[in-house]
Amino acid sequence: MIKTKAIRFTQNGRVFYSTVLPASDLIEMSKVDVWQENNDEKVTGYQRAPSRTRKREIAYYAIRDDAVMPIGGLANSRSKKDEGSYGGTLEFKVEYEIGNIAFGTLSIPKESLPIYIVDMQHRLGGFEYAIKDLEHAELKDYPLPITIADGLSLMEEVDQFDLINTTQKKVRTDLARRLKLIQSKDVDRRLRLDEKGSLWEARGAAVASKLNKTEGVWKGKIMPPNASKKEYPNAVIKETSFVTSLKPILQTPYFSRISEDHSAELVKRYWEAIAKLYPSAVKYSDKYVLLKTPGIFSLHMIAPIVFDLARDEGSELSIEIIYDIISNIKEDFEEELWESDSDEGAAVYGSMKGFKLLATRLKQSLPKLEVDL
Repeated sequence: MIKTKAIRFTQNGRVFYSTVLPASDLIEMSKVDVWQENNDEKVTGYQRAPSRTRKREIAYYAIRDDAVMPIGGLANSRSKKDEGSYGGTLEFKVEYEIGNIAFGTLSIPKESLPIYIVDMQHRLGGFEYAIKDLEHAELKDYPLPITIADGLSLMEEVDQFDLINTTQKKVRTDLARRLKLIQSKDVDRRLRLDEKGSLWEARGAAVASKLNKTEGVWKGKIMPPNASKKEYPNAVIKETSFVTSLKPILQTPYFSRISEDHSAELVKRYWEAIAKLYPSAVKYSDKYVLLKTPGIFSLHMIAPIVFDLARDEGSELSIEIIYDIISNIKEDFEEELWESDSDEGAAVYGSMKGFKLLATRLKQSLPKLEVDL
């Protein structure tokens, strides 16, 4: 029998205990009811199979000296009946009460095991991986908070899983990247972002923010996180899309070595050159898709080639040099290519696959890089 100090509370007749248990005890006493189909075609379980990648990510976080995990999970000591038997599967000795809340000692009898994990499977799986596979035995005693329901039925357990996983919205991508940008200011966290291959997202958020505030093609045209059209009436693209489109640029060896400010300045010059090439498509952005996803994705895909060609011309990387290179595109593709209502232009390339096809077409018009052997 496992004993631990706990807080008991009730909600609509359902009994719950909030407590803290050592990671090893929680791992040993719990089970995840994973969905599977038996040979008789009866479906059992209700949870997704755990992701090894997510478990590894949590494990490598857990072994850090600064790792904390204060947010609790949810488990259930399942009723042995089809209906709930609230407060009837666990034992609790009250020491004192304040209204609907009681403090005391929770006992979990062996016959009540396993307790079923409703929301915590990857966190627990991560600790199990860290303890067993990475051999960090010290994590066995790591205190993990958890709320244990006493006697919910299987169907009520499923209801809670569904509620948590369908109403708990993930952090929006644009905001998540701003959080990465904040983290990237710290040397150690920046290194970890780089190791995970996501530093470009933080750098992209910095570049987008800089462009949005600096005089040029993109000033006021990128919608930041949590902003409204009232605040940015001239916005034509969400920051999420703009930052994603920058990935081919920011992951090149050259851009990965220069600062965010320098990167933003070069992207700004690139778009100033494009504005000289297609002035109407920039000025009347509502009638063209140049500043929308077909334009930004395809043009950012070919940008690394343009910058390589520009660097071959000289170290200045001026608007004029960039313009001389991309002006070749206009010989094959007039401004009509970017019209919103064109049935044969860029507007029909409405997916990532389409953006790549469009970039391939544009790339054919760029000059070849001359190399002395």
